[in-house]
Order: sequence, then C-alpha cells, then structure tokens
Amino acid sequence: MKLTRYEKELARVVAEKYGKLSAGEIVGELCRIGVVDHTLCKVLAVRRWVAEGVERGGRKVETMWLAAEHFCVTYEYVRKCVYYYTDVNI
Repeated sequence: MKLTRYEKELARVVAEKYGKLSAGEIVGELCRIGVVDHTLCKVLAVRRWVAEGVERGGRKVETMWLAAEHFCVTYEYVRKCVYYYTDVNI
C-alpha cells in the first residue's frame, strides 16, 4: 500500500516521538491525542471479535450476544457495529 505524504509524515512523527513504546502504547497515545478515532477502534474490536467467533463455528446472532456481554454494551450496539459500519475492517 502506498502512503500519502500525510501518512508518511505521521509515520515519521510517531517513530520519532513514540519509537520506544509498544504498539499498544502507541495506539493509546494516538487515541488520546485524537489522531485515531476511538469510536471506530471500538467498532473494529467488536467486528473482529464477532468475525473470529463465527470463524470458530459459532452462530452469528449468538456470537453477537456474547460480544455484547464481553464488551459490556447492548446487543443493538453490536448489531450496529456489525451491520452499519461495514467499511471498518482489518
């Protein structure tokens, strides 16, 4: 994937300022300063958790209910993450 100039500059700044931190700490810092959208991070986490549960053989609706319990959110929030935010994936 080819990076834009802005993405290259962000990568340079992150490496320079946060280079000694772990990946998790870097993500935390980027969320804290507002560079990374915290809401979309939550959506991604829920979507991946559900997808992995289905890949392991779970039924989708049941896995979505389990995700709601796991993340301490409503089933409706999980449903929104899975069906509404379809462009948020890794």
